Amino acid sequence: MSQVKKNINKSLRVSESVIANMIANAAMEVDGVAAIARRKKNPTRLITNSKNVRAIRIELAGDVLAVSIGVILKSGAKAVVTAEKIQEKVKSTVQNMLNLTVAKVNVNVVNVLPEE
Repeated sequence: MSQVKKNINKSLRVSESVIANMIANAAMEVDGVAAIARRKKNPTRLITNSKNVRAIRIELAGDVLAVSIGVILKSGAKAVVTAEKIQEKVKSTVQNMLNLTVAKVNVNVVNVLPEE
């Protein structure tokens, strides 16, 4: 009997919009987060009809990811504590699901909702 070795090249491609959705969903799970901020209107985005209107920026260098996310907090949420929880949640979610190293997660608090 002869042995046959099979070399199978495997690859996984994940679009930037899917990664942005993962980041947004992870951030929304954190207590105190009301919403993900929207990007400011940009003529280039209007021309290209970009569907990613959320304030999430992703930079990938090899297998290392850097993330910036804009959030709107609920009234009464502690900004520093909430931002740290967002950083932890986004980092762990992306690393567990995509096996990418997350170098940094920048959180920008762009607004706080008033009490109802």
